[in-house]
Amino acid sequence: MEAFTEYRGPAEFFHGRDEVINPFVRALMHYRAKNRGTTFIIKGPPGSGKTALLFELSEHAKTNGYAVKGSLNAPDFHDPARMAAKLEVPYTPRKSGGWNLGVQWLGWRGKKETEMQSDVVNIIKKAAPAEGLILVLDEAQHLAKLAGRGDDEERAAATLDMIHNGELGAPVILLAGGLGTTELAFESLGISWIEDSCRVRLGPLDPKSTRAVIHDHHVHRCGLDSPPQGWIESLAEPTHGWPHHIMCFVESAKECLAASNHEPTPRSLQHTVERGRQRQMAYYNVRAHGITKNQRCIIASLFEGLPTGATVEKEDIIRSIKSQYSEKDAMGVFERALRQGILDERPDGAFAIPIPSMQRWLVDLLNKGKSMDAKK
Repeated sequence: MEAFTEYRGPAEFFHGRDEVINPFVRALMHYRAKNRGTTFIIKGPPGSGKTALLFELSEHAKTNGYAVKGSLNAPDFHDPARMAAKLEVPYTPRKSGGWNLGVQWLGWRGKKETEMQSDVVNIIKKAAPAEGLILVLDEAQHLAKLAGRGDDEERAAATLDMIHNGELGAPVILLAGGLGTTELAFESLGISWIEDSCRVRLGPLDPKSTRAVIHDHHVHRCGLDSPPQGWIESLAEPTHGWPHHIMCFVESAKECLAASNHEPTPRSLQHTVERGRQRQMAYYNVRAHGITKNQRCIIASLFEGLPTGATVEKEDIIRSIKSQYSEKDAMGVFERALRQGILDERPDGAFAIPIPSMQRWLVDLLNKGKSMDAKK
């Protein structure tokens, strides 16, 4: 068995998230009526289902008449050729002596038009139908990499600003998903204010939706016409509603049920839970890549004895790491932990370990270290 489950993309069985979908659909109608656009941000730790939700919101946008263009990356917002390719807009740069003088467009009827200011904004305008356009940007935290990059930063900032402020002459909405640092990435490019109705901090699925997803997989992929409720409950509990963890246990159930002739016996349930937990632990090790065992233990020591979801101040985290490392290294460890989802910023500015089982994993690592030291 491969312990690490890699699961990204559209959810095969999607449930819940009405608290995000409903405001998004209202935003679609509102901005179309105003003939303007905005930025809609979904941020959350790894494994919270951002990519699946972006796909689901895109489907709702299509149902409501919007055109949807996905698979955008940060460089697309400063590079006209890249954006033209993503939006499927015909584009030919004209050059003279090695310098770009403009851009040549081929209209729908073959008519050539020349825009002497070749920029991404003009490309988006050309691509946007009157009914509206959704631009989907996953991993939006990578926008921060454009800060400090001269012309690239200026062009990207200008593009994002015009989308955000609805100045493209059409209902164009940037639908962005990313880690907890996503808003900071936008701020680094001058987008410093996002409406509350257009910013989402994604957490776990609610218990009903969690069980519905597990149930659907068992019926449609595991061959169980009526999975026992006790089995569903036993798999739902250790996931804490986190979509990636749900898939850890669903994939394990597929394997174990196949080995038991699709009989949900107590033994196959035990094996399923064991394999699901192995996948969870492997996932946490991947998330903590680049953070040494000792550094993990320092972070864990701050949360030892605290209830799951408890928060710690940034200054206390930095101070603890600095007790054994330089200030530069301490900041590097903190930023990596935040970037990789080991830590997550909460609305009050404090930081938590976002997933209960991840917090227990770190504290267990700390306690094992203490136990080994005591035996020496």
